Amino acid sequence: MIDYTVLKVLWWMILGSVLVVYACTAGFDAGVTMYMPFLRNNMDKRIVLNTSAPTWDGNLTWIVFAGGGLFVVWPSVYSMAFSGMYAALLIILYSLFLRPPSYEYRNKINSALWRKVWDWGLFISGVTPVFIFGVAFGNCFLGFPFYFEAHTFREFYTGDFWQLLRPFALLSGFTSVAMVLMHGSVYLQRRTEGSLRQLALRVHTITAIILICLFTATGLMLLTSIQGFTLVSSAPHPTLHPLSNHVTRAAGAWIASYNSHPWKYFAPVFAYGGIIESLWAAHYKWYATAFWASCVAIGGIVATAGFTLFPFIMPSSTHPNQSMTIWDATSSQYALNIMLYVGVVLLIIILGYKIFAYHTIWSDKPTITAEDVKQNDHVFY
Repeated sequence: MIDYTVLKVLWWMILGSVLVVYACTAGFDAGVTMYMPFLRNNMDKRIVLNTSAPTWDGNLTWIVFAGGGLFVVWPSVYSMAFSGMYAALLIILYSLFLRPPSYEYRNKINSALWRKVWDWGLFISGVTPVFIFGVAFGNCFLGFPFYFEAHTFREFYTGDFWQLLRPFALLSGFTSVAMVLMHGSVYLQRRTEGSLRQLALRVHTITAIILICLFTATGLMLLTSIQGFTLVSSAPHPTLHPLSNHVTRAAGAWIASYNSHPWKYFAPVFAYGGIIESLWAAHYKWYATAFWASCVAIGGIVATAGFTLFPFIMPSSTHPNQSMTIWDATSSQYALNIMLYVGVVLLIIILGYKIFAYHTIWSDKPTITAEDVKQNDHVFY
């Protein structure tokens, strides 16, 4: 078997990478549908809709993989998160219910009111999950109110939905929305032409500047006012239940961890660099370069959150010494080892399919125009 410590770090890297890929793929789908209620021309709306129509459902595969991986690799985190944030997860689920019918039914009836209703359905199903996922990440830095019973190892979550809506968490949610809207705007520049491309460029510029400001603001809050967590020591023989950790809290502790782990600095460098590169490439009409630069920026932002939290997965605000980390909240060595082989096979299959799908779609016709929609009126959405 592979060394237990190596397996823990490998799975942390795998699940983190899956979240990055999910944010990059489902991110541009969500980003483009945020445009729908605010476009005046129905033809523009159909063009925008069809830039994401072939891929939106397949891109959700990554969040299914991440959820399954969370269940297998960090079962105590899975149970605590899904029970403690049940209301938030239901809101995500109910918002996603709007997505399939919004694509399928929008153009079934020739009515402006009918189409407008489904335009808002697309907007809600795009912005709601993105915002709530951002809020959830923000709460990871603040800690969640939970503890383990010493003798039975039962988990108790003592908070409620409204406690998740703290200022820093809301700021993280808005940062997530700005990131996805920027990414969707870059994607639209790559996949459209004319006035739509110019609109996407303007939105890209505005959201990129907003994203830089919000991303910087979150970092400054972590540095100055947020009580961060530091793992001083952990149990000599960690189990599934972290009852023997020694964790301290102090303002700026999250950022202070960068001094002891210098490799963490790579993430924010890639985040800022990707945003700036996307603007520079878009200015020179290098739309493919701008898109991949936006992907780098998203990877950097998600990695910054993961690196800053490392080694914590789900800190406890009420019982810091019972915070869950990658060292003491993982499954057994046997389970991680077996699932590594299964997970790698699944990743290869999913990646192979997605690469083939994107190559087929993008190489067939790089952009979508009004003429394409008219010629395929009964095929396109």
